[in-house]
Amino acid sequence: MTGPEEADPTALPDAPVDPVPLRVDVPDGFWEHDASHFPHASYPIDSIIPAVVADGMRSLVAEFGYLFDGIEFRDIGGWTYQRLRPIGDKDGPNLPPFVMWLLVRLVPVMRERITVAREAVQSDKAGRYIERWQGEWLNELATTIRDLQAVDRSSLTDADLERHIDDVTDLATRGIEIHSLVHGSLAPIMFEFARTCEQLLGWDLAASLRLLGGTSFKSTEPARRLHALTVMSAERPSVLDVSRLPEVEVVAGLERLDPSFAAAFTAYLEEYGHRALGDSAAEPTIAERPSLVVDMIRGQIETGFSPDDIDATHKERRDAALSEARQILAHGSEKLAEFERVLERAKRAYPAREDNEFYTLSGPFALLRYVVVEMGNRLVARGVISDRDDVLYLHLDEARAALADRQDLRSLVSRRKGERTWAVLNPGPPSYGTPPDAPSSVSFLPRDARLPMESMLWSLESMLAITASHAKRSDSASIQGTAASAGSYTGPVRIIRGEREFDRLRPGDVLVCPITSPVWSVLFPSIGALVTDSGGILSHPAIIAREYRVPAVVATTNATALLRDGQRVTVDGSTGYVHVEGG
Repeated sequence: MTGPEEADPTALPDAPVDPVPLRVDVPDGFWEHDASHFPHASYPIDSIIPAVVADGMRSLVAEFGYLFDGIEFRDIGGWTYQRLRPIGDKDGPNLPPFVMWLLVRLVPVMRERITVAREAVQSDKAGRYIERWQGEWLNELATTIRDLQAVDRSSLTDADLERHIDDVTDLATRGIEIHSLVHGSLAPIMFEFARTCEQLLGWDLAASLRLLGGTSFKSTEPARRLHALTVMSAERPSVLDVSRLPEVEVVAGLERLDPSFAAAFTAYLEEYGHRALGDSAAEPTIAERPSLVVDMIRGQIETGFSPDDIDATHKERRDAALSEARQILAHGSEKLAEFERVLERAKRAYPAREDNEFYTLSGPFALLRYVVVEMGNRLVARGVISDRDDVLYLHLDEARAALADRQDLRSLVSRRKGERTWAVLNPGPPSYGTPPDAPSSVSFLPRDARLPMESMLWSLESMLAITASHAKRSDSASIQGTAASAGSYTGPVRIIRGEREFDRLRPGDVLVCPITSPVWSVLFPSIGALVTDSGGILSHPAIIAREYRVPAVVATTNATALLRDGQRVTVDGSTGYVHVEGG
């Protein structure tokens, strides 16, 4: 379980702001800081995102019949906390299995959930939704994102901008709904895969994932396409000098130096740059930071990144693992057939974990960012706020209203800057309230209705990593986490708490951070190893690290607090330990 980050100067406003204490009202129940999605103190403009996520989870519950009512978010002391909302909205102790056996068969709402869960299993709803993702939803979202991205927001009238904002928020809502359904479908398929490999082969999840390495294509696609620019730059090294120019002049500088390279560079930004780097409108997209792309090209050159070599290594490991599995099962035709069936389903589903994020979250959230920037520009021009980024301290409905009424909001912005400064300087605890007992099993459920609930509980830890983590041992010499990507690497620590610090990363660094989003994958060709505070073995940083063959340890809980820039550490991604030199 990971608490909010320690005081981080980079998270504060550029100009000094006196802290304004916030009233910390803690609701009833057990609340955990959602470090996986919201590792930093909240901006008011982002309050729409947790609300949309909560709505999407309600759709998921309705489709798979879980014995909880979704995820609920609260801003507590300026940080985003979440909890699994129990049926009836009442936290309480786990009841004995025989009592639960009676409840799920006698209480109407429980019986309804069991009926839905049973139908989901019998109709293979998970498999059908993965097919819909690949055959329908991906194209739907890609088309909508492309159309909305093509809008010239600066030329819109206020009325047209209002309609555009509605279109973007509708897209974000739709994206979260699809995202939730894809994850609800991944859970039973990946759980069945992990359980089958354990039962038939005796493999743990880490060993089983060798069968899927190199198949999460969207994790490596941005860096692979960037590699084409890296190859081009080898013949024209002077183009890399433009990273010294101000951001707004980088593309123009490239056009002066080398029009053909500039055209390829611009095409890359159009395809991969308009993606949010995190779950906040405060962070610029890659397209807004072209010098960062130039630096990533330089990083690929220095590390000798070769996507073809990585592909070959993954194929060799997949083939070896598959051969080993078939050899183990050679004398059991039924077991081998079952293994092959489950493996094919996992190979079909596994890439959707990263692919969907590209379209359901990163694209829509980037459009939200651009809408917020446009509103900020207009509010500055009308004297409502003093600086474009002051719009981050308004809620979306406040900013929209201010476009029409032009009410001076500078004092409100000033107070909220002070409140967020106080929140950054006073991070809350990892959790509030008494954690509920983790259910020992779901054996009280009818056998043909267990899979959705059983797999979701499994995925909360291994995939989404939003349940309380197991206690980890850390001291001055070593930090323990979860082994996420095999291999060992020794190098200097570089603590990157957020997207604004990407330019501090140097080739060969050990990237130490709270968490990574899928868009961070463009950094991985340049790093030697990865260490995160949060995450599970199927979290985004773990999957991306495996795809790039980067040793990784996740879920350390506090590596960003224990380590410091420049320390030399050895990251052992096979054992889950980070060893500190001289510790």
